[in-house]
Amino acid sequence: MAIETSGKSGSVAILRSHPRSDSRSSVCESEDLPQQWGSAKTLAPAIHRLLNRLSLDSSALNAIALITGPGSFTGLRVGVATAKAMAYALRIPIVEVDTLDTIAHQNDQEPRLLHVILDAYRGQLFYASYLAKGPGSIEKLTHTMIVDMEKLVESISDAASLSDQIHFYGSGCSRLQKLIHDQDAFGGRDMRSISSRFAWNATGRSIPQAETVARLGHQQLVLGKTLDPMAVMPHYYRASAAEETIAASRGTFGLG
Repeated sequence: MAIETSGKSGSVAILRSHPRSDSRSSVCESEDLPQQWGSAKTLAPAIHRLLNRLSLDSSALNAIALITGPGSFTGLRVGVATAKAMAYALRIPIVEVDTLDTIAHQNDQEPRLLHVILDAYRGQLFYASYLAKGPGSIEKLTHTMIVDMEKLVESISDAASLSDQIHFYGSGCSRLQKLIHDQDAFGGRDMRSISSRFAWNATGRSIPQAETVARLGHQQLVLGKTLDPMAVMPHYYRASAAEETIAASRGTFGLG
């Protein structure tokens, strides 16, 4: 089973496959979480509905694939807590999947360089780059990190050749688009002159889906890359705004 709750809503999926078979050819069924409510209220009922639809008992599950970050603090906590409770009760392992990896693998159809970005707020983005070589073949070029938006745009623009189309994927696209049209954001450098080379992809395949999490998790499961449920933690990549405020008031901001 796969759980995706990195955003405001999410989805769950169940992949039925022989352990050594190709996950791409395996049957996968999914259930979207209702968007009008948060995952805290909708995740457990969605799992229950999906199991019932497939006439499965939870005891049939042999692993849980889970997005552990980056993403929404609340969504990640809900997903991790649910997965840990189920995996512990069923005595099955958990497989961690990165949010940006999920988006990248949903956009591997054509050979190109992919820049995956999620809005991290406070003028920052969660970022990683990938080289897609065609369906099922993708290479991660950087680790997942948190970066300042201005620095990211400048570094990518400077590194790309004049003929390159620069492809961005993920929920950070709208925030970055707005910044590029702000003439004061880059010290007077007019980034709008190269904006025609930017391709923005914030919907469809640029929204992480539990089906992709299931297929990526299956690959990790085959390789034996699993975790004990109690060892699984959300990966936030920074403290929350409230935690940073408390740390700053104590004079410990940036430590630990």
